[in-house]
Amino acid sequence: MGIQEQYRSEAASLLSSGEVKLVIGFGPGTTADRRRALFARTAEEAEKLVLDPACIANLTTYLVAGGLLSDGKKVAIFLKPDAIRSLNILISESQVKPEQVVIFGYTIENNEIKELPGHSIGDFANLGEKLRTATAPPSVQQEAEKLEAMSPAERFEYWKEQFAKCIKCYACRQACPMCYCRRCIVDVNQPQWVSTSSHTLGNFEWNLVRAFHLAGRCAACGACDRACPVNIPLRLINYRMGKEVKEAFDYYAGESSDQNPVLASFSQDDPETFIL
Repeated sequence: MGIQEQYRSEAASLLSSGEVKLVIGFGPGTTADRRRALFARTAEEAEKLVLDPACIANLTTYLVAGGLLSDGKKVAIFLKPDAIRSLNILISESQVKPEQVVIFGYTIENNEIKELPGHSIGDFANLGEKLRTATAPPSVQQEAEKLEAMSPAERFEYWKEQFAKCIKCYACRQACPMCYCRRCIVDVNQPQWVSTSSHTLGNFEWNLVRAFHLAGRCAACGACDRACPVNIPLRLINYRMGKEVKEAFDYYAGESSDQNPVLASFSQDDPETFIL
């Protein structure tokens, strides 16, 4: 039995027994090479679940949407390592109770699906090194290194050109599991903290504010990149912020569910280079 059939069977069993109210996984997309979220509520619907190398989306976004877990019932969800990092972050920020989540863990290696044994977040506690390596792909790292080699003026021009494409659709926000605020700062208009107009200043404000809000919280899943309709390389910003946090605090976001949020905790050993 392959992992897809195994997980279908296990999902159907969980739904039939009533142990979970819902299974969040993947189903066929609009084209042969795409997959979309599938929400199975019955054993029959679980038979439609798909698991293959095209299943790259981070589904943890749905755990914090619409009060899904507010009734205290369990939900099962398909997660790969970067998504497990996201879940760890959500647990550490008290947005998700770990006992409410049943995990179907998997990883994609050499274009093949492999099982990550276990069903609770505690079962993946020994994946520290695997979670640490679930960072931005080499292509993103290489592009980030090119940017770092530029002068400040060259980098400013680069991002000015990129942000000029932003249409303020906020698709990046909607796709990101860390953007769970019920009311985002860009939705506040009294006072108007961030301009809603799609122009240079407003676009810089929005994208940089969001990057700072993700410092020490980004799981490098790439959901923002994939959601952006104008192809702004948002992962480059988040990669750089993650690198800054790593160098300053030796902190990997989402390495475990009992981490203290790096910018919401204090240590006497924290560097204070910002103090003049």
